[in-house]
Formats: sequence, C-alpha cells, structure tokens
Amino acid sequence: MPAIAPTVSLIGSVRLGTPAAIPWPASGAAAVVVDGLGSLGASGTSAPRPMASTAKIMTALLTLEDHPVPLGQVGPSIAVTPADVANYQRELRLGESVVRVAAGEQLSEYQLLQGLMLPSASNFADILATWDAGSPSAFIPRMNARAGALAMAQTHYADASGFSPQTVSVPSDLIRLARTAMAIPVFKQIVGQSQATLPVAGVVHNLDSLLGKDGVIGVKTGHTDQAGGCFVFAAEVVVQGQTVRIYGAVMGQPGQLPGAFAATIPLVRAVAASLHLHRLTGPADIVAGIEVHRSAALREVSAALPSGTAVGTLVLSAGEQRVSVPLRTVEPMAEPGFWWRLSRGS
Repeated sequence: MPAIAPTVSLIGSVRLGTPAAIPWPASGAAAVVVDGLGSLGASGTSAPRPMASTAKIMTALLTLEDHPVPLGQVGPSIAVTPADVANYQRELRLGESVVRVAAGEQLSEYQLLQGLMLPSASNFADILATWDAGSPSAFIPRMNARAGALAMAQTHYADASGFSPQTVSVPSDLIRLARTAMAIPVFKQIVGQSQATLPVAGVVHNLDSLLGKDGVIGVKTGHTDQAGGCFVFAAEVVVQGQTVRIYGAVMGQPGQLPGAFAATIPLVRAVAASLHLHRLTGPADIVAGIEVHRSAALREVSAALPSGTAVGTLVLSAGEQRVSVPLRTVEPMAEPGFWWRLSRGS
C-alpha cells in the first residue's frame, strides 16, 4: 500500500471561559497578569509616569543578583559610615522615607534589604547602591541596563530610591520586574514579612497594609506628590484546588497609598472570581476568557502500524502557555487483506 497523506480536521482556535470584567481604577494606570495565562489587560495612558518607591524593587534585584543570599543566611555585613548618617539626615529633611542609622552600625545585606523593602528606606537604597557599585550615581546606569535586558522599554531610573520624579515606568514594566524579583526565594521571603528588627532603628513595619489579605503576598508600595499612590502586588488565590499567582500594578492613584490599596482590592477579587480550570490537554490549565490556538502537524503513514505509534504533533497555545502533545494511533493499522486487494484491483 502507498503511504497515506492524512488530512487535519481541527478548529484553529476556540475561546474558553468568559473574559473578566475588570474594575480598572478611574484614574492613573493599572495592569494585571496571571502566571501562565498572561496579561488580562491594562488601563490608563501608556505614557511613563513617576514610580516612586516601586523603583526599589530594581535596587533589591540588582543587589541580590550581584550578591546572592540563600534562604536561611543573611549575607555579608556592611558598616554604616558618617556619610551614610549625613545622607539619612539630608533625606529626612527632604521628607523622604528613611530609617534611622548610626555611624559604626553593622547591617547585614539581609537587614538592608528588609529596611529597603518594608519601611521603604531611601537611605538604605543609597547604602546598597554604594556597596554594590561604589556610589548611587554608578548604580543608576546598571539599573537602566537591567531594565533594558528585561525589555522594560518604558522605564527609566534617575535614582536608586524612586524619590526623583524622573524615575518613571508603566504598570506592565513594573509587573515584569516584580515577576523577575519574586523568582528569588529570599526576595519573596522578605516582601512577605510584616515587620523586621534592625540594630538601631528597632522594629520597622511593612507599609504594605494589604499583606495577607485577599491572597496578597507582596511586593512594593510607593508614593510621592508627583507619583501619587503606587502599588506593585502579587497575590495567590486558589482556583478549584490549584494555587494561581496574580501580579498587578497600579500607578498615579489619588489619595497616596490608601488610594492605591483601594484600587488594588477590586482588581484582585475580580480576577480571582473570573479564573477557572479547563482541561486543554494533560493537567488542567487556568483560563479566563482566553483564546486557545490549536495546530497539528501529521506525517504520512503506512500500514502496518501498531497502536501507540507517533504520527504527528498537536500544539496548543493559550496566553503564556504552550503545550506540544504527540499524536499517536489509537488502534493498530493492519495491511489490507487478500479480498480487499482483490476487490480493488490490487
């Protein structure tokens, strides 16, 4: 028998679920992403805007990439200098968010990151930048280079803390940054803490008042007069027994941090309510009104073939998910018998 060229009868795409009705904030800008599913949309203008202390996510990321700290360890100690104390006093007068330090104080890398991410100490951003690159001014080009490597095309850093209104970004870029940082276990651990104890300052508290509510597990707050309220968040929700992580960012919210939190809660709840599991192939996948694209590639087949023989590949793509599934024969394909050949002139 000659080889048989199979034909594919498969609908190219199908929509699963109902698109989420997302309550976007009335002002500013926002975006939401679901791990494995991708973007669920964005609101506001696409122009970059001041990001305030959400810039400190990049400061922490670069520090940990250059000086990794395994879980259970605290990293090297850094001595606070008189220049660091003078900088603390200067930033305090400017109204920046700072944490008290004293000359000669020894702070571990872990403690500096706690002070950076929880009470959002701008002076800790400068200490880390100096320790890592020699000075904050030398650290800033590295921040911008890392943003470029992460395809954060609408992000620009002018300082290590985000106090400068020239430090700008957009929600989608900040989400990309947060997802990268949250992949580092010690970063995820720190931003999930409600408080920390530092040698001179004592107990400091996380400014993220949503931590532990509606599944929020981090990441970073920010607010200035120019930036308004900003919040980059990660939340974990359970969908039919499976944990799903939601990332989002709100920027330029009126009312500073309370306004940013007020805009975040409806986003998290609406997205969580819209998610459900649907079996695409293999384990169930998370969907939320998403288009699933399907394509198959088959090779010519010849009898005889045993059952289970691979004859092609089915590719399914939905959001960030892409699955290749081998196509196999369900039943054996036998050579045609004598009477079949005889009746067809074989």
